Amino acid sequence: MTTNDPVGRMVRAWTTFDESLRNGSGFDEPAYDALTAALRACAAEWAELDAIPRLGANVLVDLFPSTEANAALYSGEAADRVIRAAYDLHALAGQCVALRQGPGRPR
Repeated sequence: MTTNDPVGRMVRAWTTFDESLRNGSGFDEPAYDALTAALRACAAEWAELDAIPRLGANVLVDLFPSTEANAALYSGEAADRVIRAAYDLHALAGQCVALRQGPGRPR
């Protein structure tokens, strides 16, 4: 993994975003923006692949449950923002593993 590949960017952004929520620092908007951009880059890069990097899969598995669980650390609008982010990240994770229709692909 290089420092500029999509998986590396995703891991760094995820770590920063998740840690800011877990340690009570709040919703780190720049980290969230970096994470969503990295997820979109991974989705584009992985669009035609039959398998994705294990490190990427590891992050995708954690996105929703970790983010949703962190919402319990907050209240009111802050908690609502974290929950919305969890669902948005879940949708982006789905885009990362979506199968493209085409010859030889299931429909």
